[in-house]
Amino acid sequence: MFTWTDEKNQHNKKKHGFYLSEIIDVFDDPHLIEWYDKKHSSMEEDRYICLGRLHDVVIFFVVFTERGENIHLITARKADPIEERLYYAHYEKETRRN
Repeated sequence: MFTWTDEKNQHNKKKHGFYLSEIIDVFDDPHLIEWYDKKHSSMEEDRYICLGRLHDVVIFFVVFTERGENIHLITARKADPIEERLYYAHYEKETRRN
């Protein structure tokens, strides 16, 4: 299950143009890249970043944490060109294996 705060949801819409609820299908991407966000993690909360493609069209950069069994979304935006290249390099490597 996915969660977020109303405040972050509204802020994300205002800043990035979409609600957090609109990007949860990114986590269904079989080529999703996920890593630990050491810079923004704390003793109280581990944070993670992922890059994933939504509806086979747009690559998103998503920051989240795990709260119990839930994935708690913090922010999401369209990936920048460097992040897109990282995603597609990973995608090409993955698809060559199969």
